[in-house]
Amino acid sequence: MKCPICNNELLEGGIIVDDVACGWVPMEQFKKKGIKRLMYTGMRTIGESSILLNQTKIPNAYFCKNCNKIMGIFDVTNDLDD
Repeated sequence: MKCPICNNELLEGGIIVDDVACGWVPMEQFKKKGIKRLMYTGMRTIGESSILLNQTKIPNAYFCKNCNKIMGIFDVTNDLDD
């Protein structure tokens, strides 16, 4: 797979999140400050969590050595009603 920024070859890998789930939220939720950050709405989680290992593994992450960036194609693991 090629980097969309510099067109160099990307290194295939994955992301591991220790201790917490990883997810996407709408920008208005992402910009929350202070105590409001204790609760987000509209979060879409990604990856497969293991309570036993206390980590989440997220496949399909690609690293560009040239740009020093990680890019990904992530499946949403929950289905939230809006």
